[in-house]
Amino acid sequence: NIYRALESRINDAKTESNAFEYAISLLDMHSSEVGQLCHSSKDGKKVQKHVSYLPHIEVSCNVQPVTRAILRFQVTLTPTFTWSQRWHGGSQGFWLWVEDSSNNRIYHQEYVMFARRTHPDPMLLELTIPAFDPLPPQYFIRIASDSWVGSETLLPVTFEHLMMPDLSMPYTDLMDLTPLPVSALKNKKFEQLYTKFATFNPIQTQLFHVLYHTDSPVLLGAPTGSGKTIVAELTLLRMKNKNPKAKCVYIAPLKSLARERLKEWKQRLGGEPLRWKVLELSGDTSHDRKTLQTADVLVCTPEKWDLVSRGWRSEKNNKSKGRDFVKDVRLLIIDEIHLLGEERGAVLEAIVSRTRFISRLLKAEGKANEEYDAARIVGLSTAVSNAYDLADWIGINTDGARDGGTLGLYNFRPNVRPVPMVVHIQGFAGRHYCPRMATMNKPCYAAIKEHSPTKPVIIFVASRRQTRLTALDLINYAAGDENPGAFLGCSDQYIESVASTLSDASLRHTITYGIGLHHAGLSSKDREVVETLFLGGDIQILVATATLAWGVNLPAHFVIVKGTEFFDGKKSRYVDYPVTDVLQMMGRAGRPQFDTKGVALVMVEEGKKNFYKKFLYDPFPVESCLAPRLTATLNAEIAVGTVSSVEDCLGYLDWTFFARRARMNPSFYGAKSSDDGDIADFLHKTVLDCIKELKEDRCIVSDNDCIHLAPTHLGVAASRYYLSPKTPHQMEKGCKESRKLIKQMYSSFVPDHEVVDNINRSMHPLAFPGQVEEIAVASILYALSRTIEFAELPVRHNEEHLNADLNESLPWGPKVPLVGDRRPLAVQEYDEDVMAEPFTKCYLLIQAFITGAKLPISDYINDTKSVMDQLPRLLAAMETVAFNECTAEYSFDLLCMFTVVRQVINTRSMPGENLLYKFPGMSKDAVKKLKKQNACIRDVLEMNDDEVKSLGLSVRALNEIRAIPTHTAANISMTFETDKTSGKNQGTVEFDLIVSRTTKSRNGNLKPRRDDYSFFAALGTPKSGFLLSQDNVKVSLNGQKKGSATRSVALHFDWTLANSCAGANGGHVVLRVLSADVQGIDIEYFVPLK
Repeated sequence: NIYRALESRINDAKTESNAFEYAISLLDMHSSEVGQLCHSSKDGKKVQKHVSYLPHIEVSCNVQPVTRAILRFQVTLTPTFTWSQRWHGGSQGFWLWVEDSSNNRIYHQEYVMFARRTHPDPMLLELTIPAFDPLPPQYFIRIASDSWVGSETLLPVTFEHLMMPDLSMPYTDLMDLTPLPVSALKNKKFEQLYTKFATFNPIQTQLFHVLYHTDSPVLLGAPTGSGKTIVAELTLLRMKNKNPKAKCVYIAPLKSLARERLKEWKQRLGGEPLRWKVLELSGDTSHDRKTLQTADVLVCTPEKWDLVSRGWRSEKNNKSKGRDFVKDVRLLIIDEIHLLGEERGAVLEAIVSRTRFISRLLKAEGKANEEYDAARIVGLSTAVSNAYDLADWIGINTDGARDGGTLGLYNFRPNVRPVPMVVHIQGFAGRHYCPRMATMNKPCYAAIKEHSPTKPVIIFVASRRQTRLTALDLINYAAGDENPGAFLGCSDQYIESVASTLSDASLRHTITYGIGLHHAGLSSKDREVVETLFLGGDIQILVATATLAWGVNLPAHFVIVKGTEFFDGKKSRYVDYPVTDVLQMMGRAGRPQFDTKGVALVMVEEGKKNFYKKFLYDPFPVESCLAPRLTATLNAEIAVGTVSSVEDCLGYLDWTFFARRARMNPSFYGAKSSDDGDIADFLHKTVLDCIKELKEDRCIVSDNDCIHLAPTHLGVAASRYYLSPKTPHQMEKGCKESRKLIKQMYSSFVPDHEVVDNINRSMHPLAFPGQVEEIAVASILYALSRTIEFAELPVRHNEEHLNADLNESLPWGPKVPLVGDRRPLAVQEYDEDVMAEPFTKCYLLIQAFITGAKLPISDYINDTKSVMDQLPRLLAAMETVAFNECTAEYSFDLLCMFTVVRQVINTRSMPGENLLYKFPGMSKDAVKKLKKQNACIRDVLEMNDDEVKSLGLSVRALNEIRAIPTHTAANISMTFETDKTSGKNQGTVEFDLIVSRTTKSRNGNLKPRRDDYSFFAALGTPKSGFLLSQDNVKVSLNGQKKGSATRSVALHFDWTLANSCAGANGGHVVLRVLSADVQGIDIEYFVPLK
């Protein structure tokens, strides 16, 4: 009956029939209407239930013109059906096409997979589609189920209101000039930097005058291998020649590239004859303010310099490093500035915009009536099609540039490489990624034999697994030719001896056949060995992941790009490399001084072959990526006081590349047109949307009209610790949940200090009752792992099962343990969807790091490193957020727990675990005796020699224990006063923190691992656990002959609040001093209020 009714309705409509759409339309009816259609009113709901299982996908598309020949389709696919394990299983596949009905062409086809665990989340696709002149009225996007007949959706994409960008290709011609000799520097010390060549190359010669004899900003677009590093150095030499005290900041897009540049410049610029101080600023390094002041060159990652430069105003409430030092930077070099158009480009945009803003402001102020030189900006890039916009943004005067040249702007063609390159593009059929990669291996081997039988070869692949599989196949093909050592350039004995020093098993095997592996999963020592062998010609082939293209400078004669896709863990599918990445890999082909030409082979999926043929050397425009990060950028500027109103935000936006490109390509950014009024409305709406989001995240407060904006403590925390504006609010909720758990735990116990009969200032070991410590630590780590900062931690295919296996060996599992929950791990159930979450994986990796649990695969080692690198910053941020709620119950205990978390991470031990049993050299007999005495570290340190001897501790164990400093609080005093201005009663607890470390050891050669220690001093109430005051104290034992140091500490607190929760016997407060480094030596004192 239902089918007959549907057919009747289709025929009555007299339009092109679509039975699937009519079936889906039943869901829009009332169940009683559906019941009438099938002549069974009671079955209407049942019919609708089954119709909801039909796999229906809603499609929406936003079109962005990239160039006049390329469109970017941002397609959103939203599954609107009800998922059923019975009908859909674990996944559903669909085919997506982009069709041009006018020309009967399909411009894009892709297989997309929807998984049960991510249902009903929408899928976002970015498609690059060709456009033609004249542009047809519309294209169509069609998505059809791979297994359900008739399940199909068609979306017309109209171009009626699309504004195509101007056609402009501002290339700079390479002049036929006599190469300049190095002596043109006219400085003997500078000339010594360039002893490997006598003259500069053609590009360096053409730019020399602007670089070395002017202070004009420079934008250089040139292919990889054009000598852009020396171009940057010439501007640095100019700055130092003019002002020896000036400072330069070099921004590298990746840490690997920053390290490479640091290594080279430390050797060349830091050695004789210049002896300049070159420092690295990245997530792995930290320098004090004094060190930064004395630096000549800073090599930074974009994020680190963005964080440092945020403190340039030296606001009282901002403790960011940098401050006045930022104002002294006279040269900003940005390598690979075209990456502005990729995800991390928003950070580069913030850096340049802030640098120009600071320069303009300081110039206006005259810097105390002195002449001020604005910071010079130098951008290094590949050729781009919108070079004028990029040049104007970094400060180059482009007025009239289109009629002739402009000083500082150089955008060379791709063929100006010092070593010419021949490019081959080869297509391979195959829908599935792994089989397609396997079919490329034999052609790889054949190409090596044809193009580079004896010269160095680099093969770029997408994953560590592919490096191993590719190398093994090449070995098999060489063995099949009865020449297994074809790629080896040294003796078997030598390579065997080198292989024995390597830690990676796969690398040990492949290296003996002349094939090296290079990826982030190798140890730094293994990578250095491989690089040395490849540069020395001992091995001919290097199979590497794509990051090598940006990092280590290892050119080769022949480069193979084996596949142009990689698996994106965030999107759980394979996506294409940006064209700039492919060009960067190809750019490694051709070795200056060795080759007359380089050869590159790009292996692609068959359907993409024509795209790469057409667009590989067409410069793409650089578009701004600031919009998704604009909220965080504005929050940072509001937090440091750069902007304080909507008008200020609009003024700041004018300095950005985003505003410039919105005027030039309005359709790409969503503006109505390039008309001044439309752009002003668009920017104003953009700012208001950001302010609304910041207010929702409680990062700022404003008046009703949003005229005046002010930061909150959450906004300041987001800026200071470089967080998403959403993260501090998440942390605030986590703190609230942790305090709630602590309160539940304490409700089961009566704290000792509430029933103390004789309140005195004697020392007590700090010990939390029951499970308080463990559950509080687990709760804090759980809250940190759930923040948006870990949303992009990759969960690869089938890793949910690996997470479940790992979960079985961990103490807490995917959740915070419940109070009193001691169920065996075997009966703890888990949800597969929960195990597939990046937040769950993060929490499990933290537990595995603490407990030393075995990780299932090598990828987890790097994932753990990524998580643990971020954890200290996030922990400090959450502590700051918690401190702003010190008047909440049990805030005192919560703040102490943050230090306990640091102890747990630093010692890699469980909360409350006795570290004595973990010291190396500790015998079983000694452990048994220590357990019998219930001794802790402090007990052993306070024992005399006879007592220690009776334990039977080894020399090594005793030395390890005695290297730990102990701390005590002496001369504790309590004072009280009334503030005459406010009338508030204020108390002060003062004491001397004495930190000591024994210098005595059995063999007399005790060498402590470090001399600087951190302590957390906190004052709280015995009832309700209110935090009264706290201080972080740093103590150095360096140079202390007696092995001890004393620091005076004063903690001021609200006397009224302390009295209200001071307990019995006249009242007291609790003083705790915790070490940030070691568990088992923390102390507390009960200080009477009398």
